[in-house]
Amino acid sequence: MLDKNSEYHADLGVIGGGAAGLGAAIIASYKGLKVTVFEGGTLGGIISTLYPHKIVENYPGTPSILGKRLVDEFIIQAREVQVEIRHERVIKVLPDRTVLTNEGEYRFRAIILATGSQPAELGVPGERRYKGKGVYHFVTDPEEFKNATVLVVGGGDTAIDAVYELQKIARKIYLVHRRDKFRAAETKANRMIRENMAEIILNSEVVELKGDKILEKAVIKDRNTQLLRKLEIDKCILAVGMKTNLDIFSELGLETEGKFIKADGKMRTNVDGIFAVGDIVSRYQLIIIAVAQGAIAAHHAYEMIRNPYWRSE
Repeated sequence: MLDKNSEYHADLGVIGGGAAGLGAAIIASYKGLKVTVFEGGTLGGIISTLYPHKIVENYPGTPSILGKRLVDEFIIQAREVQVEIRHERVIKVLPDRTVLTNEGEYRFRAIILATGSQPAELGVPGERRYKGKGVYHFVTDPEEFKNATVLVVGGGDTAIDAVYELQKIARKIYLVHRRDKFRAAETKANRMIRENMAEIILNSEVVELKGDKILEKAVIKDRNTQLLRKLEIDKCILAVGMKTNLDIFSELGLETEGKFIKADGKMRTNVDGIFAVGDIVSRYQLIIIAVAQGAIAAHHAYEMIRNPYWRSE
């Protein structure tokens, strides 16, 4: 462990290099703090890993921008304001604001948690077996779906976005949703239905994914009649929600509400000097909200660290 009297590695440590983490780091560094971002995976979070080729339509000021391009802009700006980016996997965060990674230990005056979320599992036989062999969470590489018969599972924006992306390249699309209504943006869902982009199967759920070495079939069950139906498919997109990444914070003693960390209006958690932003605190999984929360946390982390004369509690 680090000596408690040792110098801090930086003023602010940000755990997670997605939109919330990078947004917080940019604002904090712009205000004059020395900032380190830890990202053990791909910078940009789920934007980069799930839909780098998707057009982002709901981030104000950047109409019709590719997800990858938006992330690139975040990274460019972070480097311009001298944010340190360390490609290390965080193993644990301690209450004294020490961060343990696969490569070392670092201590900070304040920490912002921004680990985001990852796709939830459906929990059916065959799901893990065919992951990457026909089972995906989004259209990460459009070429893999060219002329394929694809099953999309879900009723939210991610599922509808997948249909939009696939209808340009797939031979056939099935959309299975366990309810009778979609929770996606009404305008997008209505257009999908109007233009017959997919064969829609409502009030149904996938109960098994089958095949030999690769995915070949899906078994779906009608929730009203309990009748089973087999679909011959090549690919399956599981867009059934997201789960938050909280495991590495087990020793912090954070207060939670369900799968989310509790944070106040200043994005402070119940642990002194620890802030939380983005998908781990908000059910509104929008880039603009993640970035806004990052900016709020950065501002109040600055107040805590620098204690400016205008600070008010």
